[in-house]
Amino acid sequence: MSLRWGILATGTIGKTYAKALIDSPANTLVAVGSRSAEGAQAFAETFPDLALTCHDSYTGLINDPQVDAIYISTPHTEHAAWAMRAMQAGKHVLCEKPMGLNHAESMAMVTCAARHNVFLMEAFMYRLHPQMTTIVDLIQSGEIGEVRHIEAQFGYHAAFDADSRLFANHLAGGGIMDVGCYPMSFARAIAGSEPLEIAAHGQLGATGIDEWSTALLKFENGLAAQISTAVSLNLTNEATVYGSKGSIHVPNPWLPLDDKQNWSFSIKRGSDTEVISGHSEGLYTIEADHVAQHIAAGNTQSDILSWQESLHNALALDQWRKAIGLSYAIEQPGSHRGPLLGTLSKPDNRISHGSVANLDKSVARLVMGCDNQPSMSHASVMWDDYFEAGGNCFDTAYIYGGGSMEALLGHWHTARGIREDIVIIGKGAHTPDNFPHIISKELDISLQRLQSDYVDIYFLHRDNLDVPVAEFIDALNDEVKAGRIRTFGGSNWSLERVREANNYAASKGLQGFSAISNNFSLAQMNEPIWPGTEDATSEAYRDYLQETQIALMPWSSQARGFFTPWAGQVIADSGKENLVVTSVQPTIEELKRVWFSQDNFTRRDRAGELAEKYGVEMINIALAYVLTQPFPTFPLIGPRQLKETDSCIESLNINLTQADIDYLNLL
Repeated sequence: MSLRWGILATGTIGKTYAKALIDSPANTLVAVGSRSAEGAQAFAETFPDLALTCHDSYTGLINDPQVDAIYISTPHTEHAAWAMRAMQAGKHVLCEKPMGLNHAESMAMVTCAARHNVFLMEAFMYRLHPQMTTIVDLIQSGEIGEVRHIEAQFGYHAAFDADSRLFANHLAGGGIMDVGCYPMSFARAIAGSEPLEIAAHGQLGATGIDEWSTALLKFENGLAAQISTAVSLNLTNEATVYGSKGSIHVPNPWLPLDDKQNWSFSIKRGSDTEVISGHSEGLYTIEADHVAQHIAAGNTQSDILSWQESLHNALALDQWRKAIGLSYAIEQPGSHRGPLLGTLSKPDNRISHGSVANLDKSVARLVMGCDNQPSMSHASVMWDDYFEAGGNCFDTAYIYGGGSMEALLGHWHTARGIREDIVIIGKGAHTPDNFPHIISKELDISLQRLQSDYVDIYFLHRDNLDVPVAEFIDALNDEVKAGRIRTFGGSNWSLERVREANNYAASKGLQGFSAISNNFSLAQMNEPIWPGTEDATSEAYRDYLQETQIALMPWSSQARGFFTPWAGQVIADSGKENLVVTSVQPTIEELKRVWFSQDNFTRRDRAGELAEKYGVEMINIALAYVLTQPFPTFPLIGPRQLKETDSCIESLNINLTQADIDYLNLL
């Protein structure tokens, strides 16, 4: 049975793909969706021999039961939203490049495909063509020796039209996103690895998009790639790969077929040049057949254009745009919406809740840390997903990102209208400004950034031993009376100072600390990660928390990667620095300095044993340990990717026994 397709959007590329489907016995075009009945009908009239079902909306196409797979050919800015809606409806998806507007959107799409067990592929058709697969095979077999330099271009001159998809900022126009993604994909495929550095220059035009740009990519072993793109400049649109023994020149890397469907490129070895050529089916027909074959085999991703391939290409494109100062209005906090806005699901119960004294809202047992977001796009994807899973508690601070993290959170919850559904943790009075009179001044600014009249939980971010605890307690109670905070506590406060503060509060009939936010994890710190930080791992601190049932909201609850495979590689002296997706990234230096000790290695080994027992990952055991304490814990998590949020949620379902806890505690 052939794969039944629907085309979502009726532009030129949609018609091109439709013609390819007609040429493929493995595929059948059955429906088209447009924003209007007239648009769908006009598309259908282009193919009079097909009895196409015409839908006057994209939603109608997505819900059509006769459609198995959907080809997404909207402008870039709509790829993620419609692809995800299609996958949520159980449809397989082939999405035009670039798959997402940025890495965050691509990550959301990939996660959606995995959760709904459907096929998803980015439509880089040239990667599937015999010309490209032959080039890759020749290089991998050493035909030109060690690859040392790559050059690739894709650019053209289009007449300026500020409202067209090529030049309009609100449609994510410009060369990088339209065709620059091709040479980026080519360079990465030839290198077989990810660039270590990306430097670039570009010309931003009147509409703020890149009219032309060139990037220099640095890979391992000295390999470099120079890639160029343009929408206002005719380039050669060729590619050349230089190796230690020869070179390969590709005159038509992106559209390899001539009018007789022949393709060719040359390979030079010393003074000898050989032309390698072939004949093939149409470029898009090969693509359609590739998709159909993988779906028929039960695969959810391509073996060539895998999900990881798309994610890494998106991340590299983000870096290219950042290097020339290019971002789109739709990505800015004030105007950002994200692919889930408008379809944000009602929270489910995957994340359980608990309670904190003096707070009338329940609090998610997993608290989303908001200190590492690189952009509004990334934040919205991470936070939408967390909220849909039942998460409602967000931890931020006056100093995070110079205030940008509070601003991102404010824009996010305001756009979604969910302020009363969430718990915001605010922190202030950090060293060197950790004085009682600073609390009110910083809170004024924080609330403005957060677009809220109050924070639910407020933590003093650091302690100041030169200030009597009474002064802090009095200042915090003033804010409670003013309605600007609901409850409060201390972050990085010693047990002695916490006792003293709560004793004073009790003696005066005032509200005391309801929560503590110190480090607490299965691995114990050799020394503070950051100056002025405190843990709550001592037996005395644990006894106090158990006796008082004060909530512990520990930061670095999973020891910043110590229980991941990455740390295992570092322990074995084969690890590399993490691929940077967000800010505040753990480093090898920090990992060794803070967490490497014989006791922690033993805890790690034992966590690995229990992971096998429970059929989970080591890091799940580490987080379950924090959750399974005789006092209320609400660990702060800092997932950088959606799969890491899923991993954290999985830990909520692990029921460690007391014997397990004792074993992990080296008892």
